[in-house]
Amino acid sequence: MEDDRRLVARDLLRQSLRDLAMPLTFRLSGHLKAFTGGKVELLVPGEHETVAEALTLLWKMHPALRDRILTETGEIRQHVNIFAGSVDIKRSNGLQTKPRGNDIYIFNAVSGG
Repeated sequence: MEDDRRLVARDLLRQSLRDLAMPLTFRLSGHLKAFTGGKVELLVPGEHETVAEALTLLWKMHPALRDRILTETGEIRQHVNIFAGSVDIKRSNGLQTKPRGNDIYIFNAVSGG
């Protein structure tokens, strides 16, 4: 019985700490603002273990963004870059990359010749 109370208390404490954590700020390139009501900076509350976890909350807030950033199979689109702080997540652990700092940047890749 006491172990159950400790587990409940631990879970409540963890949730409280997540709620107090600094929110992540998604910083989007201008071409995506048509899908966010004109916003290019979006706050996602809580603490997130992975970029995928944070994106899941972003999709709930702005569902139309998902198809512009990920493919039908859940992969990052070829011409989209996502940075967790200064880390290019495509060159790290992909969507399983842990957020670094409080900013995630999403923008189109620039190419040309």
